[in-house]
Amino acid sequence: MYSFEMIYDEAEDVLEVTFDAVDENFSRSVALSEEIVLHTDANLENGWAITIYSYARLLEVGETDLHDLAGIDEPFRSKLLAVIAKEPISRFLAITDSSAFRARVLAPRVSDL
Repeated sequence: MYSFEMIYDEAEDVLEVTFDAVDENFSRSVALSEEIVLHTDANLENGWAITIYSYARLLEVGETDLHDLAGIDEPFRSKLLAVIAKEPISRFLAITDSSAFRARVLAPRVSDL
């Protein structure tokens, strides 16, 4: 089980989930799309946090484009996809088509986290 902090701003429709203490000197923030930002360690091994803008709207659609991944070189993109595919990030974002950069935003139950 992970320790986490989850903040949802209903007025702005923004979900911020932090899974680990983030050391800004050793972290990376990578935009996957206009609505989704992944925060990882500097080596792209673990997801530390995820920020999802328009969260409620993205829950209503079947899939969303992670179009910013298309402009990233392959080795870097592969590492990002691996971070997304493992817990705890995979509880909030599921890759549905890695070649087309498509994913589904999830709403996990707190007990699942």
